[in-house]
Amino acid sequence: MSCVHIAHLSDPHLPLVGLPSFKEIRFKRILSLLSWQLRRRHLHKLPALQAVMQDIRHFHPDMVALTGDLTNLGLLKEFQNARQWLLQQDLPPTLLIPGNHDALIKENSAAKQALWAKWLHNRTQSEPAAPSLLVKEHVALIGMNTAVPTLPFLASGKAGQTQLVLLADLLRRTRAMSLCRIVLLHHPPTQGIVSRRKGLDDFRAFQDVLRAEGAELVLYGHSHRAQITTIPGTDILAVSSTSASHIADEPEKSAGWNAISVHKRPDIWQITIQHRSLMPDGSLQDSQMRRVCSAHRLLPAISL
Repeated sequence: MSCVHIAHLSDPHLPLVGLPSFKEIRFKRILSLLSWQLRRRHLHKLPALQAVMQDIRHFHPDMVALTGDLTNLGLLKEFQNARQWLLQQDLPPTLLIPGNHDALIKENSAAKQALWAKWLHNRTQSEPAAPSLLVKEHVALIGMNTAVPTLPFLASGKAGQTQLVLLADLLRRTRAMSLCRIVLLHHPPTQGIVSRRKGLDDFRAFQDVLRAEGAELVLYGHSHRAQITTIPGTDILAVSSTSASHIADEPEKSAGWNAISVHKRPDIWQITIQHRSLMPDGSLQDSQMRRVCSAHRLLPAISL
């Protein structure tokens, strides 16, 4: 039976390309700049990201799921630099969703979205809150934008009621199309993975939608750790990845990505998830995080 291979990476935090201009200076941006200068620039390194991208190319994915935080300060020049980086990677069909660093400050939103339009796959201009959608063969990547500007010292996210209503409708329609539905968001969809100030404010409402409409898999980032958990009250797996640019100083945070394969069986989706992790010698190897799961793919008669 046919199989679609997906590369899931997150939080590349591309190197800072310049300081904010006078007009771009905000208190929260200053805090993030201090964090970058004092700590994060020593952890997020381009050679680590290059090794991850090379490993992804060897996997020959059919699709790429990129769950946010390409930038550090959310500057327009960072969005321009990220666009050039994405073009240089020559990726297969890719769905990108923004992270909290990409939405650090509410400014130049339209210009920034235009720069990344090739990968954002926004479904409609008339409904900007609509989830994004990318379909290849029997797989639908569905993007939820949870990145919203927040107050200083907060890095939380929010899906919003309008987007959740539209998500429910999209999940129903893609299931009716016999597609394997993989939902992408930046913030963890369950409680306890990150602190409350970094969490998804309306995670309960998001979980309610998944319990009502179903999904086959959820992919997220933000935590900079590779984990597999379950959406409460369901058998839907929620899978995260480490930052794609983190140096190999700690095994649990070392740069990596998730190799995901979705096999179409007669009555189930068979999904294999294997995390790849950067070693101190610069190579990438399979980590211990591996899972093979299945989900029914046939619609119940009442839904036809």
